[in-house]
Amino acid sequence: MKRFIPFLLVLLALFIPRPTVAGTTGKISGKVIDASTGEPLIGANVLILGTQLGASSGLDGSYFIINVPPGNYEVRAAYVGYQTVIEKGVAVDIDRTTPITFELPEGAIQTKAVVVTAQRQRIIRDLTATSEQVTAVQIQKLPVEGLTDILQLQVGMTQDPGGGLHLRGGRSDEIQYIVDGMPVVDPFGSGLAVDVQNNDIQQLQVISGTFNAEYGQAMSGVVNIVTKAGGDKLQGNIEAYSGEYETSHPSLFYDIGQQRPLGERYVQGDFGGPIPLLSRTHFFFSGRLTDEQGWLFGRMVHVPSDFGDFSAVNPADWLMTYGGDSSLVAMNPSFSYSYSAKITTSPFDWLKVTYSLISNFSRWKNYDHFNMFNPGYDPTNRNWAYNNILTFTNVLSKSTYQTFAFSYYATRYTSSVYANPYDPRFLSEIHYNLSVPGGIFNVGGVDNGFQYDNSYTTEAKYDITSQVNESNLLKFGVDLRDIKMKEEDFTVNDNPQTGFRLKIDPLTAFDHNAYNHSPIEAAAYLQDKLEVKDFVMNAGLRYDYFTARYYVPINMANPMNKNPDVPGENLPFSQGYRYVDPKAKLSPRLGIAFPISDVGSLHASFGEFFQMPDLQQVYMNPGFKVQGVYQSVIGNADINPEETTAYEIGIQQEMTSQLILDATCYYKDIRNLSGVTFFRTFDQVNYAEITNANYGYAWGITLELRLLQTGMLSSDINYTYQVAEGNGSDPLEAFYDQQSGNEATRIIVPLSWDQTHVLNWVVNLTGEDWGVSAISRFNSGNPYTPNVIDFIASNIQLLNLGRRLSQFNLDLQAYKDFSLGVLSAQVFLRVDNVFDQTLQEYFPVFTPQELAAHAPEDYLNSLYAFDYNPASQPMPRLIKLGIKLNY
Repeated sequence: MKRFIPFLLVLLALFIPRPTVAGTTGKISGKVIDASTGEPLIGANVLILGTQLGASSGLDGSYFIINVPPGNYEVRAAYVGYQTVIEKGVAVDIDRTTPITFELPEGAIQTKAVVVTAQRQRIIRDLTATSEQVTAVQIQKLPVEGLTDILQLQVGMTQDPGGGLHLRGGRSDEIQYIVDGMPVVDPFGSGLAVDVQNNDIQQLQVISGTFNAEYGQAMSGVVNIVTKAGGDKLQGNIEAYSGEYETSHPSLFYDIGQQRPLGERYVQGDFGGPIPLLSRTHFFFSGRLTDEQGWLFGRMVHVPSDFGDFSAVNPADWLMTYGGDSSLVAMNPSFSYSYSAKITTSPFDWLKVTYSLISNFSRWKNYDHFNMFNPGYDPTNRNWAYNNILTFTNVLSKSTYQTFAFSYYATRYTSSVYANPYDPRFLSEIHYNLSVPGGIFNVGGVDNGFQYDNSYTTEAKYDITSQVNESNLLKFGVDLRDIKMKEEDFTVNDNPQTGFRLKIDPLTAFDHNAYNHSPIEAAAYLQDKLEVKDFVMNAGLRYDYFTARYYVPINMANPMNKNPDVPGENLPFSQGYRYVDPKAKLSPRLGIAFPISDVGSLHASFGEFFQMPDLQQVYMNPGFKVQGVYQSVIGNADINPEETTAYEIGIQQEMTSQLILDATCYYKDIRNLSGVTFFRTFDQVNYAEITNANYGYAWGITLELRLLQTGMLSSDINYTYQVAEGNGSDPLEAFYDQQSGNEATRIIVPLSWDQTHVLNWVVNLTGEDWGVSAISRFNSGNPYTPNVIDFIASNIQLLNLGRRLSQFNLDLQAYKDFSLGVLSAQVFLRVDNVFDQTLQEYFPVFTPQELAAHAPEDYLNSLYAFDYNPASQPMPRLIKLGIKLNY
């Protein structure tokens, strides 16, 4: 109950004549003048039609309208004795100022309004740092399936071999995700905590430059999502489509031709509008269901209870049981559903209330090549998540508004083969003496591990925004976040020590970990946006605070606080541990823009950025249990924030009236990244602790060329040249080196996601009732560590000094619209990986000696089949066909 008291107090304060949350709205500003003389018109009325948002022009004819949600609007200017002018198609973007100058002709009041179609800004005069805006209309045209597909098209974005996204050379956990003004980040993985579907996005903003002080806990960039809201009329759509893999290389994917037809199935839709009998109240609802069998298959030749005896010297005498029916099994299937709901109401002109809910569930398996013929071995992963956001926007005046927002989101992740650790099937499926020879697929057994991750995040945020004069837009905000993290992982055992009964080891055991922590984060910021004729500046200062509310060992030679004189006893807690102090940082941000002409603008920016490492690293191995030689890593609640100092300079230039060039150079100095430091205990146990041991840098050049709609054609092409280097791609990289006996990295090397060249090209052809769009992507190969078998000293590695081959991909979408009376229909075709690209460098290569050594076992499987992993290849060509109904 205590955590809700601050929320109730602020809620009460709103109704005592006393902000939308920063980063979710834009501004319209300009002048109203006499069309013939250019003289300012004082007191002209400017109104955004269909809203209550408007303004009156001042002594110099200037006006501004703040707190405008992103979208396209009609804006009307009226003045006594002059004709009314309506600008149609006025586009408003997040954190942007849209300039509109109204030129009113003289005329009678009864004169019909002059309607003008506004042109979208070609040069963004208030762009002080690189930022991309993607609208719902643009998303609808693209052959994209999820949010990740959109993000990887943005300039400066690269992708590592595991699919993680990296912005301007930073780690994948350095991106902040914001939904409707509130951070929504999974404490366990630092990614987006809930799935936001493409059909739920009104506008997506990706800030890769030096973002403003209102954004924190990020070092690489911000993904800012504003979801859709219902309008003044009922409308919606539903679409259903299915797909099938059609590859030109069936031999690369085991039995892919035998999957069920149309095995990839999708249904989604949305519906919104006014709520009957409730004035000024609107709703929006969307949902999506996905059922995919995937493209990686195995066969149920063996079941987990099968066993093999490989003790005989002669492979012909090996014994195995075959309990499976050899049926085809999908080994990377996924199933998910999600839904969202949003209600907005404005009971008074000075108050707007918004509530939104996003919820999702997903279930999937990860492909395991070793168990291709024993697919029952692998666990099923499940994830549940939901996010609630309640926002009160209180308009104090035409120039000032304040927002209080409250969010609560929860995540739950489980991974296990069976839901119950005491499932009796484990008794016959846990094998401790099954030793399969090298080069042979697994013949039985089951994964006996269990993992449970739960998080509950409560956040309260206050912002106030004020256009204090024609030139200065001030913002101030504070927020408080309470995070509760619960994690447990263990294995269930069945061995002679347990009397061949299922047993979970106690928490004191090395392979059983659990914790329940409640870290707290807080922040405050102040920033000013100064806009004058030929100069724009964003300047701000941010304060971040974090307390882990946990302790760390005092003596690193005795992290378990053992009593060296009495085996089996521990020293008093106060002798072994100390509680850590909170961490706090100030970070300045500065960005400037110089509109050098009507067709060009320069910008430059600088900022310092801080964030705490992934909280899993903070609380890893909470009991500080260590054993053996480099078998253990302990977390560090006293770790310092990671930090980045970033600079950029860029130019926008209108090459022609429809062709825009955007070029930017950037540099990032990255310090205090999480890594490991090694220690040895008094009883000779070697282990590692998470510390601020890693560092790196990134620099690059980005170019973007936008062709605005010209007839039927529009296009966007962006290119990134980048260098991202450091002493560790993974926080545990040095620890893994110690485990394998390799020499740890002592020099700066390319990071695992470093791609020198990335080129994205989007092309749209749009007719009256048809359209075709294509996305092509070219990128350099990722770094890798070459094989060192030719070196005399096998523990010397050329870490990430090799480079994979370049990759190219093309996705395509075509659609045709039809009219069905009150309904309209669209039939569409999407093709992913049109050219069915493959990566031949991942095909195994063997010497004659290796093949000869494996020959006696060919009746089980070939060496090539074992060493060739189909998961190393891109997804094969996928063809989807569907229909969409609009009403």
